[in-house]
Amino acid sequence: MKSLLRILALAMGITLVACTGNYKIDVKFANHDFDGKKAYLTNYDTGDTIDSVAVLEKHVCFEGDVDTAFFARLRIEDNRLDMIVEPGEIAVEWGKEIKVSGTPLNDKFNNLVKQLDRFDREWEQIAKAWQDGSLSTEQAQQRDDNRKARLLTTLYNGFLANKDNALGQWAFIQYLVEGEFTSSQLDMLLKKVPDQYLGLERVKQAKANAEAQGLTAVGQPFVDFEVRGSDGNVERLSHYAGDGISFTLVDFWASWCDPCMREIEGTLPHLYEKYNDSGLLKIVGVNVWDEPSAAIATVQRLSIPWHVMVGDHRLDLPTKLYGIQAIPYIVVIDPKGTIVLRGLNGDALIDAVEGLMAAHYVAK
Repeated sequence: MKSLLRILALAMGITLVACTGNYKIDVKFANHDFDGKKAYLTNYDTGDTIDSVAVLEKHVCFEGDVDTAFFARLRIEDNRLDMIVEPGEIAVEWGKEIKVSGTPLNDKFNNLVKQLDRFDREWEQIAKAWQDGSLSTEQAQQRDDNRKARLLTTLYNGFLANKDNALGQWAFIQYLVEGEFTSSQLDMLLKKVPDQYLGLERVKQAKANAEAQGLTAVGQPFVDFEVRGSDGNVERLSHYAGDGISFTLVDFWASWCDPCMREIEGTLPHLYEKYNDSGLLKIVGVNVWDEPSAAIATVQRLSIPWHVMVGDHRLDLPTKLYGIQAIPYIVVIDPKGTIVLRGLNGDALIDAVEGLMAAHYVAK
């Protein structure tokens, strides 16, 4: 009813002076034409929808009541923005740059995000220097290891400073994602957090991911899964991997993921052209976290020559089984079905695959 009243008021030229409830989220879009599209406010931890409103005249407003501040996500199609829902007026400027401000925790969140953005820019500088030859692979790796250590320290400090509020929960979750901890390391960490953290779905998922990563670590047999396509046909990873003849490179990707496109258009064609005809290496794509229609359109648009497994719905089981938290993610399986590489991209992947196969086939 609130949304209908808002639409009628805008249509009649009436200005809505106040929103009901103890929080108001006022979102203004500067560079995006989202008019007519639905904006969803969801719980960051559970993914549950809290409210949904149509965007009108580059503006959308959410309002309601909240007793305890919690982390939320604003989603419009595949565009996402994180914020903290707490009492007060929350201002969101969604343009070339995005800013969330107006309430105490969101102001703190905005400052933390600025610190984290510096680490992203630093990574881009390292990658550029490595690509143009200014840094060797070893030097680039050392600098990135240093960068990541400082990133983890910043996140952990953000958690410690806000342990008892929603920002601390968010910082801790990001710390778990960036740190890629083993199950035993994670168990030690969870002894240091407030009890309510243990009930967070994303912490539970981090535990499941750590366990899955252990089961699918280098040296372990690959874990099989099946995908049912829109035509009703079912295929399994075992249809392609562990055939006793070829190495299998499994690429987990999505059509909306720009780094995924760089691998598909840049890295993987090099390996495909070099090894596919000889039968030494086969490539299999697994589309995840994506709409099947978007995936199929991308396969056709790019004329991807290797086989791609596309489900009849947005797939997430394959990434859960391998403990994958970000894509693109690549796993390489040897002819006997043992995982021999995981988590490499770009030139590092090419070098590793070439070295691996050279050693394997020379030995034979």
